[in-house]
Amino acid sequence: MMKIPPKNSIADLKAYDPCLFNGKYKLDANENPYGMPVKFIKKILAKLASLDLNRYPQPGAPELRKALGKKLNVNQDNIVVGNGSDELLLYLMMAYLEQGDSVIAPVPSFEMYGLIGKALGGKFIPVPLDKDFDLDDEKIIKSCNNRAKFVFITYPNNPTGNCFSRERIINILENTPALTVIDEAYFEFSEKTFLPLLKKYPNLIITRTFSKAFSMAGLRLGYMAASKDICDNVNKVRLPYNINSLSMFIAMEAMKNDRQMKESLDIIKKERERMFKEINSKYTAVKSDANFIFLKLNNAKKAKFAFEKSGISIRMFSKGPAAGWARITVGKPAENTAVLKILKRGV
Repeated sequence: MMKIPPKNSIADLKAYDPCLFNGKYKLDANENPYGMPVKFIKKILAKLASLDLNRYPQPGAPELRKALGKKLNVNQDNIVVGNGSDELLLYLMMAYLEQGDSVIAPVPSFEMYGLIGKALGGKFIPVPLDKDFDLDDEKIIKSCNNRAKFVFITYPNNPTGNCFSRERIINILENTPALTVIDEAYFEFSEKTFLPLLKKYPNLIITRTFSKAFSMAGLRLGYMAASKDICDNVNKVRLPYNINSLSMFIAMEAMKNDRQMKESLDIIKKERERMFKEINSKYTAVKSDANFIFLKLNNAKKAKFAFEKSGISIRMFSKGPAAGWARITVGKPAENTAVLKILKRGV
């Protein structure tokens, strides 16, 4: 039987590989090391028995969007909920990207921007960060020709962890014709946002997630805020039942119990400062606004062996502009101490 080839736009692509390994301490994916409180989990389990799992969930998650709108001071018609914020990136590009249109993002940054863009027939234009790991806003603006459709900016950036210059981002918003997506997946760790500027800039889109701060990575739930026109177009390509009933319920309850979330955030932020202070005394590292530290290793091969031998899984980069660097999630105090013990060897 004749083999049917894939479409041209994905023929040369490689599947996204997070480069993880199963260690005793999992510090490779920027997850919150503190799970949901036991009382909260018991409440979820009790509710599970009353959910009509034989029925489809509410299309478009109207109750969750209403709750999010109230929390964010945004009309619920300006919110779309997705199966993780990754799904919303896909829907945005499905709704707007034509064959040959450009997708622009700084590098290093989240790899899915370029991967999705190229898979849908777009052209990915990477723009290197400057020597201080800030945006090169002028180069991004120059890259935006009449085929530029998206500029993606992670804020704080992944994997570097820093928040880019606000002035440079506003310069991009004001001087490019493209839709500018600011991915605020780590907002709760930085508490810095462009959300209040939605009304001022109709080309601005904000995406966020419940995966990180809310300890819900396994439930896959994210959301975007944008103009009603953009949300309407995204809803045209959104799968009708893309959010399951359990995830919607847990997200609603999590927002009601965000005091407990704040307790874990405070610990993570304190540990982040402790880790950075020690790491920065021996390595080149970037001051982080997120829940991870980005540092340049002295000997990547030696570091890989040392961490794997100790059962600690971290994200190491071997290709592209981040080659030779590592991203280490801020874990629990004992986990962080184990990381620092290895790094003191000068790996």
